[in-house]
Amino acid sequence: MDVMDEPIASPLPDTAPARTERARLLSDGYTVFPGVLGRDEVLRYRALARRILAPQQAREYQEKHVAIGSLFDLLREAGFVDLIGHPRARAALRRLGFDEPYYEHGIVFNKLPRTPRTFWHQDCTTWNHQLAYEPEPHELIFIYYLVDTTRHNGCLRVIPGSHRRRHPLHESLRDASIPDLERMRDPSSPAFHSYPDEVSLPVNAGDLVVIDVRLLHATHANDSDEDRTALSLWYIPACRDLPECVRARFTLRTGLDERMPYVPAHWPDDAAARLRALLPAAYEGSTAALPWDNAPDERLR
Repeated sequence: MDVMDEPIASPLPDTAPARTERARLLSDGYTVFPGVLGRDEVLRYRALARRILAPQQAREYQEKHVAIGSLFDLLREAGFVDLIGHPRARAALRRLGFDEPYYEHGIVFNKLPRTPRTFWHQDCTTWNHQLAYEPEPHELIFIYYLVDTTRHNGCLRVIPGSHRRRHPLHESLRDASIPDLERMRDPSSPAFHSYPDEVSLPVNAGDLVVIDVRLLHATHANDSDEDRTALSLWYIPACRDLPECVRARFTLRTGLDERMPYVPAHWPDDAAARLRALLPAAYEGSTAALPWDNAPDERLR
């Protein structure tokens, strides 16, 4: 039975397979939870995504982002608060060993038809702290696919273990220009190559892929005639265990600073209150926020 025809699943049980999922996340940098969203939920979130994408995808934007796709904040639609705090997302986090996660930010990630590969990259920005070289993940990305996704229409590619081990791509990407990669100015760049140790992750609509932000990942080209839409949500899985400088940085990044209001003003009061409950507490210490650093150093071996 195709996942789009299945009823909404019950919450993920906290049973023995959790050990396998956690072990895979720690060793490979990713894991997959099939069928987390049911048919009705997929259709609902697909409709919300279209409402965000429809007025945004002007030709100029498409040309600037041809090799990555559309990246729009999903908080443009209050209905996504249900996904941010979804009970099956929280159950997945518990199975991975995290009981007190907090939401950081999220995007509607849409690859248009007939668009090229997304370039290799990793999303960690704390490489200037020892935290980034430890076994436990300090940021996770939850990727929900809203259509069946294969090599043909742009499924995810990952390099297992690259969150903990150095790869030739780390050096190649060190001085890369992200705007140039987004425009695919140089298709011969190593950022667009295939690698013998990469793995493709085809999934069904409603499946959830969880990756460590340090993991090198990319996508295949969307060679189909349809959009390939996914939702990417960042979580801090264990905020209270983080060093103070990192907590200070994440507080700023999630907008819990008076200079950066995060909850959209147009949201209904009940949705706004639910979102605030999912955000980390504002950092009140005196430690300076950790500066942004996207390039691993020699500590990654």
